[in-house]
Amino acid sequence: MHILGTGAALPAREIDTGTLVARAVPGRDTPELRSRIGIRSRRWLGDDETVAELGARALREALDRAGVEPSRLRRVIVATTTGGDEKIPSLANALLGKLEIDDTSDGFDVYNACTAFLTGLDLGARSVATGLGPVAVVAVEAFSRALLPSSPRAYLVLGDAAAAVVLGPGEGRGLAPAYLANTSRLRGQMIQPHLHEMPAPTYVFDTQGEELLQSALWHIRRACDRALAAAGLGWSDVDWFLPHQPNGHMLAALVRALDVPPSRTVPVVDEIGSVGSAAVPFSLHRLATGGQLRSGHRVLMAAVGSGTAYGAALYEVP
Repeated sequence: MHILGTGAALPAREIDTGTLVARAVPGRDTPELRSRIGIRSRRWLGDDETVAELGARALREALDRAGVEPSRLRRVIVATTTGGDEKIPSLANALLGKLEIDDTSDGFDVYNACTAFLTGLDLGARSVATGLGPVAVVAVEAFSRALLPSSPRAYLVLGDAAAAVVLGPGEGRGLAPAYLANTSRLRGQMIQPHLHEMPAPTYVFDTQGEELLQSALWHIRRACDRALAAAGLGWSDVDWFLPHQPNGHMLAALVRALDVPPSRTVPVVDEIGSVGSAAVPFSLHRLATGGQLRSGHRVLMAAVGSGTAYGAALYEVP
């Protein structure tokens, strides 16, 4: 199974960290906080933008790069933490509508926090392996719809983005089966309650930053080790490492702790913020379109999200 094309999209509205600091923590030193979170700016959906259109833009680009007509798609899997413009129907249904795809493809949403893209990627690869394809996996996040200055921890880091891949059959190794797992560790400590449980929608973090970092590091290392072992490979065989990017500080700490050369990663969090399940495919798209990816390169993708859900997937470029 191969990745035939990638795509990405961002909302037009760009917001710098200084603006949000003034709203959420007035009086706080902006350069110090910007350095601490490692985020210079992020994109938020405007009042005239929809989640479905953001995802559709990323999917259109991926289809164009893959040379695949929308009508040829047989499955669209949407990976998301935040959902679509409506609770019902699915966001995937809306994306099919945006691309005017009728009666040729099914579509559904996968909710698995920041690990959702890897979950969708694994489901998509298995679909192709059993003869269903081409398949699109689209990660779409719109955190801004539920951000409040009164909850600065989320308000200062989260952004909106979409990224997509189109999958199809091919010769060679391609995408190996992902290693995915869930654990009770930190369960219930990073949540968005139902609307009836709070006066306004927002995100709740009940764990300290250092504990979150150590948990993320442990689970990402475990997932990566398992994925590499299943492929009969080691860390020295990895050409590119694309981890989830919760913030700039955590990304740097993960890369440093895993002893991965920074030149083998693709940081995007500084310019787009923390974008949940869209971070890994967004960095993959940046890598795929940046002229650095070569045939035979091995790309290791990894993520950890609330739940705690975690996983890793290995892709060898044909």
